[in-house]
Amino acid sequence: MTPKTEPKTRNRRTPDEIVADLQAEIERVQARAAAKEAKARPEAQPLILAVRALDKAGRVAAEAGNRDLVQAVEAARAALAPGIVGLGLRVPEKAKRGRKRKAEQAA
Repeated sequence: MTPKTEPKTRNRRTPDEIVADLQAEIERVQARAAAKEAKARPEAQPLILAVRALDKAGRVAAEAGNRDLVQAVEAARAALAPGIVGLGLRVPEKAKRGRKRKAEQAA
């Protein structure tokens, strides 16, 4: 066995750092609650479904190798983005299908 050359030191956070971290957590929870309320609004549901359908159509077109259709679907998705943001939602990221690779999990 090799001897440990460096003594273990513990990084203790100051009370100010703890308070800042907790305030950031509170803001994240409040943002999640606001997004949940916005998703429940009746005018948000069709927009969310439309973006998901466009994502699926874009995936299928990309798998088929139809570059023109992929560009058209991306343009349509970009056109819906201001409506979604106007409702207080974030535009969903394009979902990746399949298992995560080890390199992606580490990031």
